[in-house]
Amino acid sequence: MDERRAAPARGPGAQPPPLRWRQDDAWLALAAPALIFLGHLLYGAMPPQTALSMTVLAAILLGIALSRRGLRKELTRLDGLALPAGLFAAVILVALWSLSPFVPGGAHPVWTYLKISPGAASIDRSATLLETIKLVGLACVFVLGLLTGGSDARARLAVNTLLVLAAGLGAWAFLTFTTGTQPGGGDRMEASFLSANTAGTVFAASLVLAAGPAVSRLGGAPGRRLGGGVLFGVAALLFLVCIFATASRGAFLAAFAGLLTMGLLMVFGRQLKWSRAVMTGGAAAAVVAVLLLVAGDFLLNRLMGGTHEFASRAFILHVHWQAFLDSPLFGYGLGTFDTVNRLLLNAASFPKIWTVRAAHNIYLDWLEQGGLFAALPMFACLGALMITTARKAFRRSRMIPILFALLGLDVVFLVHGATDFALEMFSVAAMWAYLLGLQFSLAQGSSAR
Repeated sequence: MDERRAAPARGPGAQPPPLRWRQDDAWLALAAPALIFLGHLLYGAMPPQTALSMTVLAAILLGIALSRRGLRKELTRLDGLALPAGLFAAVILVALWSLSPFVPGGAHPVWTYLKISPGAASIDRSATLLETIKLVGLACVFVLGLLTGGSDARARLAVNTLLVLAAGLGAWAFLTFTTGTQPGGGDRMEASFLSANTAGTVFAASLVLAAGPAVSRLGGAPGRRLGGGVLFGVAALLFLVCIFATASRGAFLAAFAGLLTMGLLMVFGRQLKWSRAVMTGGAAAAVVAVLLLVAGDFLLNRLMGGTHEFASRAFILHVHWQAFLDSPLFGYGLGTFDTVNRLLLNAASFPKIWTVRAAHNIYLDWLEQGGLFAALPMFACLGALMITTARKAFRRSRMIPILFALLGLDVVFLVHGATDFALEMFSVAAMWAYLLGLQFSLAQGSSAR
């Protein structure tokens, strides 16, 4: 069915057809987000056992979903999936190849030093194998997102479910933070991640995501505007307060970049006039300014200061960039950051990097661990997914604000990934993988079944 014939109305208020719970497999829009937030609650699924358990559950969910004929049909209608799928397969193949010594340049010298034969390009086979399995788990979550986005109504339900779960997590996290009972203690809100910056990433992404249905409701039928707009507005305000409580500079700036991206897409997609965009941006800036003055003193101090921390981060980046240059093709193996960091310890670097668990730059992490052979296909895979989504989103007649919000959410992860390690948390990576799949499928319109 031609989407333009099925839904001639074009604009932020264009609504998808009603959800048919049984025929539309609405359970998928509930189960996949629930799995992701279960991982969030379990310390971001950072422990290997938790990540592997989450991978198994994602594979089971995918198996159930693929047993449904209608969902399989929706998957086969997608265009443009071959390129990112091929690039991701190349990443997996390179990761497996690095487990052998049969690579250009041969095995890493550490195996000769330890007198272990045969060696491998990776300096820690177990860690690389674990990361490869986790990548397969992320692929399962991505396909769950593809299947969810095959129906506009199911995709909207999934977005709403994610926002409800994020609001619940935010309310609980803020309560435990203000009462001094949060799991990790500390003077910054960490939620269940034991990392304020990771919590900031999740709430920044949720803030941008909430803007999509908020704009969609405000542009809908007059009777639906107030109730829906207020609910999503309250959720967005909660996420903004949570970002302030994390005092994460990167999350704050990433949220700004994501909202700006969404606004520009709305303008250039002819969903919003420049005058209204400026007025909306000004109102949002005023709200943020008031909140900063009332409760954002810690965040302001961190934004204005942090010279020592910037110098420390620069040193970490310098040391690990040099490590990448020493092994640029295959790196040291996926998942080997801790091992590489210990190998880099000396009298000069020990005081600054001995407690470091990530390079605080996801791009450098991939270059150092996977080398150019794994990092470039992964970067290209993500780029292909987002470019295809953006190109097809401009051709849609429904769900446009939500699609533009999802693209803005991508920017949140990309921007904050340059200064932090949130995507090293398996559940956070799974959240993005799911939403990448959802937006890629959603941008191509609903199937008719």
